[in-house]
Amino acid sequence: MLNGAAEVISKKDELNRINIFPVADGDTGSNLASLMQAIIDNVSPREYSTKELLEEVASAALIGARGNSGMIFAQYLNAVAESYHHLESTFDGLVEAFQKAVHKAYEALLDPKEGTILSVMKAWSEALAGTYEQERSFQQSLLNAQRVAEQALINTEFQMDILRKNRLVDSGAKGFYYFIAGLTNAYCGGTVSTPNNYVEQETPQEHTHFETSEPIYRYCSEFIKEATISHQTLSEILAPKGDSLVIAGNEKQTKIHIHTNEPQEILSLLSEFGKMTYQKVDDMRLQYEVTKNPRANIAIVTDSIADLPEDFLLEHQVHVLPMNILAGEENFLDKLTVGPTLIQQKLTQQHKMSTAQPTIRTVDALLSFLENKYQHVLVIAVSAKLSGTYQLIKQRIKARDLSSEWIRVIDSKLNSVAQGLLVKQAVELVETGKTFDEVTQKIEQLTAQTFIYVAVADLAPMVESGRIPRILGKLAQKLSLYPIVSLDRNGEGKLIGVSFSQKQSMKKIIKKVAKLQLKELAITHVSSERDAKLWQKELEAKIGGNSYLVDSSAAIAISAGLSSVAVAGIKKEETI
Repeated sequence: MLNGAAEVISKKDELNRINIFPVADGDTGSNLASLMQAIIDNVSPREYSTKELLEEVASAALIGARGNSGMIFAQYLNAVAESYHHLESTFDGLVEAFQKAVHKAYEALLDPKEGTILSVMKAWSEALAGTYEQERSFQQSLLNAQRVAEQALINTEFQMDILRKNRLVDSGAKGFYYFIAGLTNAYCGGTVSTPNNYVEQETPQEHTHFETSEPIYRYCSEFIKEATISHQTLSEILAPKGDSLVIAGNEKQTKIHIHTNEPQEILSLLSEFGKMTYQKVDDMRLQYEVTKNPRANIAIVTDSIADLPEDFLLEHQVHVLPMNILAGEENFLDKLTVGPTLIQQKLTQQHKMSTAQPTIRTVDALLSFLENKYQHVLVIAVSAKLSGTYQLIKQRIKARDLSSEWIRVIDSKLNSVAQGLLVKQAVELVETGKTFDEVTQKIEQLTAQTFIYVAVADLAPMVESGRIPRILGKLAQKLSLYPIVSLDRNGEGKLIGVSFSQKQSMKKIIKKVAKLQLKELAITHVSSERDAKLWQKELEAKIGGNSYLVDSSAAIAISAGLSSVAVAGIKKEETI
């Protein structure tokens, strides 16, 4: 099993290259590698009974499963474990379990298609059972089943129009083949056979000829919830909300995969049926564009605390790591499964809310996707004094042994729209042809020229979060004072002034900003668009330039509170 997993991971880049179905987002290899890495990480190399081993592998697979093929694979492994649990602990029981699991894998999909991973699973499982019945040798059965699976894989090229047109085998099917080939090799002591196909020797630059279409739905969304509802009921509820629906799992937990435009709505529907323990949302439109029409050879990555217009992020192919937003026992992904309306609702209802850095799996999945798609990667992270995100990314880069010539991380020492302006500058530098060293050096320089001023409308969140000392905060609340908050040179929050109203605070900020020579200006707000637009208009009139206005991230909303408004800018370089 572990050898099979390692074999798939070693073929990740090849599987990404040939990924064109159901969406040409170039991540099937990365998704299957995530599943296999979970198996390697969670299944220790020790003595197991077959039942124990299958259950451990199934549990790990469900944790690591991502994407269509990953979800189907995880359901198959879970079904193998479940079937074997109810059969005799013999080779007969094992090959029967593999065969029975195929039916469960087909059931996991609303619209199962031949020419995919399912076809190779079926061919392999049936050949394994058929050969064992005749030969009574598990080793011979594995060897013969691998040959049958290889032919089934080659046949996938002719089972779907999109694959035939591009002269490709199915990426997920090939991933399954590599798994059983690695498994067979370890068990039988043979070598892994590589099936013939037409893109084996091609480089990543050569696959622009693939004829594909952009995703119908934008987001690949996945959720794990405690299993309190049948797969049939879930299917009926979710089917109208998107496509590529896959429901996998066991009696303890259920994992749902769906392509949709409304991940927030999917989460809301699922929340009615039990606790959610995991969420993942990938932007397939962005992945498709990066794979099909890359704008640059340097990737710009940031986290969701950086406030930028959504259309800018997509147009300029900026990759965003979502922060985790905690509200009581509920968990959300910033800007993906929680937006301004829900934030306002939670804050109005006085739910205790907090933020957490992205998960290790989220960071690793993005790094895996970016490998071999970009010559360089620059990450611009929220201030390390405000979040552990910067350190987490550095740790994962070190753990994966990635070169500093390929990826670098900058502590922006900023947040919100100030961080967003820095990201915007990085994009402009990359798209004007600056080198990786030049972009890195310039962005590090601009951190010192960038500022943010926040006119807080409600002091309570800042006192609760510790961003303002409790004694000072309570005194300010008692006196009905409204603070103006900024960040110091180290990226730590600081109180720079107080007023008797938020309106007065904004007048002070506008007066302060109007004296500066600015390169860029941006404004964000927490459910206060009308007031923010008025102040934006006044600011633009005073500085004689344009700015952008954007909703605040949930992370900023939680720390600054409802109706807060922030102004950020980049000062022009002083000339001698």
